[in-house]
Amino acid sequence: MTKKKRKSGGKLVKNPLSDNVKNASKKRKKSEQPSEQPSLAQLLKKYRGVAADTPAPPIWKDKLGRAYLTPDDDQSAFDECLKTSFKGFYFDTPSSLPQSLHHTFDECFEGLERGGLFLYDVVQPGKKKLTQTSVTRTLVGDPGSTYKYLGLRLFSHPWIDVDADGNALHLDKSTQVGSSVKRLGYSSRTASALIAMGRINKDLTDRSTQKLRQHVSAKPVGSADFNLTLVNKMESMSAKRDLKKEAAYNMGKTSVGWHRDSGLKDFSSIAVYQKQKPQGSNSSKPFGVALRAMDGGAGGPLPSVPALMAPLPSGSLYFMLDDFNHNHEHAVIAGDDGVRYSSTHRVAREGQGTWQYIRDKIKNLQSTATIFDWSVGKVDDPSLSPKKRKQKLVSRLRMQEALLSEIEFEWLRQWFVQGQKHAKLHPYWHDPIKFLIKSFCELEQTTVQIIRLLEKASGRGVTDSDSEDLCETLFDVLIESFSERNNKRQEWARRYKDPIFLDLAENERPYTCSCLDRVDEKECGDFMPSDLESSIKSLRELRSAFVSEDGQDETRDDAKDDKSKLKKDKKKKKKSTLTSKEKKKVASNWNALKSKIG
Repeated sequence: MTKKKRKSGGKLVKNPLSDNVKNASKKRKKSEQPSEQPSLAQLLKKYRGVAADTPAPPIWKDKLGRAYLTPDDDQSAFDECLKTSFKGFYFDTPSSLPQSLHHTFDECFEGLERGGLFLYDVVQPGKKKLTQTSVTRTLVGDPGSTYKYLGLRLFSHPWIDVDADGNALHLDKSTQVGSSVKRLGYSSRTASALIAMGRINKDLTDRSTQKLRQHVSAKPVGSADFNLTLVNKMESMSAKRDLKKEAAYNMGKTSVGWHRDSGLKDFSSIAVYQKQKPQGSNSSKPFGVALRAMDGGAGGPLPSVPALMAPLPSGSLYFMLDDFNHNHEHAVIAGDDGVRYSSTHRVAREGQGTWQYIRDKIKNLQSTATIFDWSVGKVDDPSLSPKKRKQKLVSRLRMQEALLSEIEFEWLRQWFVQGQKHAKLHPYWHDPIKFLIKSFCELEQTTVQIIRLLEKASGRGVTDSDSEDLCETLFDVLIESFSERNNKRQEWARRYKDPIFLDLAENERPYTCSCLDRVDEKECGDFMPSDLESSIKSLRELRSAFVSEDGQDETRDDAKDDKSKLKKDKKKKKKSTLTSKEKKKVASNWNALKSKIG
């Protein structure tokens, strides 16, 4: 045992050898613990940055200065430009693919079509004017997956069997495969198409991985573990007269305009199978895929590099590997006859966009509810100091209100804005939506209980709550949350009333949600009203009463004749209605004004 040395004056000092032994022991224990391997996303970010950091591709200049190239016009120049400035774009011809793959995709497209799953989307590019897509589409993928683009969340159809809680279920017997999907409410043919799409997705994952090994030298390489596919159905110019012209290069009319695919994991690959079905005479102009190089992950088009237009034949499978989607855009140029189906397999960011994520987040909050007694505003944890209990109560309320907003704006409103037809066609989501509605109501009832508690603590009604855990920050959290929620509700109200929905069938228009769209005050009961303005005003008054000093009323009686004191009290009361953030903002604005004057 190491002993401490006694220094002159009677003080004890530590033996330096003791510290060395302890440090060595700590290091040894740390080294013995298994270190967590970094995820692919972490490695990519560390060694290659993020999508926005992706540099521009190498520049290939056309000596003739042409705006875009096609293989029919100049095969040699097209190939050179593709190899130099569009590395990452590769395709397999129909003849190089097995007939079984073509056959399976045909069955998938037919089954989805028969099931009526292709729908137009009403999207909001740049959070501005609502517009309807030129193509119909549907989302198929891992159970519970969604894909959000241009302000709209698409809800997927499952491509594998599911259990009672909506999770993937791997059945061993081939006779049982697809049975749970049928029980959800899908027809036998549609369920078979969804399951087949899941099987073929594995094939495309393998093919993409092989392409990455062949053509991408960057390390680490992005993922090709596709978790969903966006299946599009595009009509030709002869069938759809209102298609927009491609204005940048004058390539013709577009079925899908210039874009990068969004909502995907950085550096992830995309695989697209396309099938064109003629409906009249032989088409003189097939559908084509247009490509253009961009000035890095956050830049605009590179004017020095000509765009490319690849008229890929029906049954082609093309790939956009690794960082291609970061520094390139693509578009689909419409053909003059027939219909084009495309299945675009992607690696979507799972994060906050799955049923499992929002379900578990709600359940985790519910599981810790027992230590919070909102009837008196206390945290049932004697091990915490009064300060820590206050902080825990504030943190809990902030989490609850953020979750309420997330359920409302990222899930429920995204569901109800797409109409009853959409809801009927997505039976997988019926139980999850019911769960979200029920959870929203329960959380909102807790919010109402908290407001009643704060009323008591502020001297209104029965004052039987003397909890030391209450503080003015609780008012601030509610005021800020309600203000943000009210603003978003107004945005959604304008969206619901947009005239674009008048051109849609009744069952394709937004419909009301019982827990969100309460009109009559009697409907509210133990819930919050749809318009939160009066609640915000009331909370500000309650906050003012809560933070007022003891004996303020007596002081005010003595100061009735003192106008300056009355004015000071009035100013102080007005200031006490502001949240801490608002006070800082006012002070900051005042300081900025003084600096300008001075």
